[in-house]
Amino acid sequence: MSNLCLEVVVGNQRVDSMELRERFIKEKPRENSGTSSSNRFDYQQDWAICKLLELHKTGNDYLLVLDYHDDVVVLDSENQPKQVSFYQLKTKDKGNWTMTDLLRRKKGKEGLLPSMLGKLFGCKLTFGSNTLSINFVSNATFSVELKNKDDKSVDKRTICFAELSSKVIADVIKKIRDEHYLTEDPEFTDITFLHVSDLILNNRETYVKGKLSDFLEELNPNGKFKISLVYTTIFDEIKRKNNYEYSINDFEELLKHKSISKKYFQTILKNFNVDNSCEEMWTYTQNKLSNEAVPLSILPKLRDAWRKYEIDRMDGTNLYLKALREAAANIVVPYKLNLTITSLYQGIIEPAYKEFIEARVQTMDLYDEFYIKVIILMEYYGI
Repeated sequence: MSNLCLEVVVGNQRVDSMELRERFIKEKPRENSGTSSSNRFDYQQDWAICKLLELHKTGNDYLLVLDYHDDVVVLDSENQPKQVSFYQLKTKDKGNWTMTDLLRRKKGKEGLLPSMLGKLFGCKLTFGSNTLSINFVSNATFSVELKNKDDKSVDKRTICFAELSSKVIADVIKKIRDEHYLTEDPEFTDITFLHVSDLILNNRETYVKGKLSDFLEELNPNGKFKISLVYTTIFDEIKRKNNYEYSINDFEELLKHKSISKKYFQTILKNFNVDNSCEEMWTYTQNKLSNEAVPLSILPKLRDAWRKYEIDRMDGTNLYLKALREAAANIVVPYKLNLTITSLYQGIIEPAYKEFIEARVQTMDLYDEFYIKVIILMEYYGI
């Protein structure tokens, strides 16, 4: 089969046979010409967490991409995306946004820079009919003239461009057409939105932790979650992906370095025990060890270590603990394959622990015997 990509232009919109995932990499993002404070970057990343929770609650597949083509981009599939939505985030300390603000072009070193709306429309121009929506998101409200004179734009949380007055739409179309040197009027009003976020600029963390708490409670009403640790883990992961600045050469690199998929987020959530697997497996372990007549003094020590490690393993920044976990996972492989073992403590925990200590003697300086045995147990169970 030929790799030739057929391309035609209908009006001002590119239409071609190239798959969205291929075009997403082939079309390189425009350079970011602006600067933002640390607090505003954090706002963007906290908003991304909220968007991630919103997407995951739908149950549909998704791929959330960070700082690539726009601040936040959402594709409708990890493997075979067909549609894409772009989100540009801008904060404002006081006042409302006006259409003049959104269409203003500042001077750069090599001429005029794109306006905020012009940059958004550039995504629509690049990805054509694959574009589901283009969205401008802010903590501030919008003061724009609406088609319905009885409505006040500053009272609306979401405004579709189709709701704008005909005069405003005509002006926007002219400015966008001039900015992109288009020969025909662009069509984008039905898929362009202005959003006022509920995320407050100076109270981000409290709001997002509340959202996380509600989200986790819906998944597991009986779960025990350390919300601060959950928040930090997810925030740091989003920050890491957002700040990756090396070139992206294929879609697999995009998945690895710049994106969070539904599948990957489920893996993150699994570490927070949202399915109560830790609780269920401890009950199983306790019953099993009691039946094996393990000394009563051992069970409380294992239980306490189990509770501690259940929390500690949520911390994705603890690379030393992660290395111990990987070492334990390698050690338990033959025990998983040996179907003749009947004793959990003497047949698996004790011999695996001895192997572990022989390989990593220095571990005892940080973690005691029962903590290591719990790591081995959870890796044996695969939780």
